Amino acid sequence: MIWNLVSLFLSHEESFIEINSNILETNLINLLILIGLLIYGTQISVKPNLELRQKEISQTIENAQKDVLDASNYYSLAEKGFTQSLFWLQSWKNIYQKEKTEIVISKYKIIKAGLVETFSTTENLITSFEKKSFLSLQRYIIFLTASRILRKFFFLSENEQSKLLELTISKLGGSKK
Repeated sequence: MIWNLVSLFLSHEESFIEINSNILETNLINLLILIGLLIYGTQISVKPNLELRQKEISQTIENAQKDVLDASNYYSLAEKGFTQSLFWLQSWKNIYQKEKTEIVISKYKIIKAGLVETFSTTENLITSFEKKSFLSLQRYIIFLTASRILRKFFFLSENEQSKLLELTISKLGGSKK
């Protein structure tokens, strides 16, 4: 007997294709029982595993959705914290800039006052030095002039000296006695 795919339903005795009506020869009952057992076995063993796996996948998806929601909330909080930190940083920067400006201005005023005082002192010193130098120069000129006049006066005779004195007193607006 040669077995092929058609032999399940056909008889070997006839030369042309005919349907074999003998159920026992075709193993149709065996096939139906086998298919029934497979379906029953699948429902008993595979279906619970599939349902369990489906529940696990559903739970994993729900957990993932919850994690996404938690991460989104955490991101929102972090962004809010970052915004607040940025605000405080800008505020501190402005305060620091203001304090820095005030420090620079106060240091500038101190230095300016010191320089003004230094220049004032230097100007007073130079003015005082100029006055002393001018007085010293006047004295020196008077000394030279007086020494030349006295030299010439002492080289004159007594008559010439008295005439010179009278002439000088009269020019100064004095009177003779």
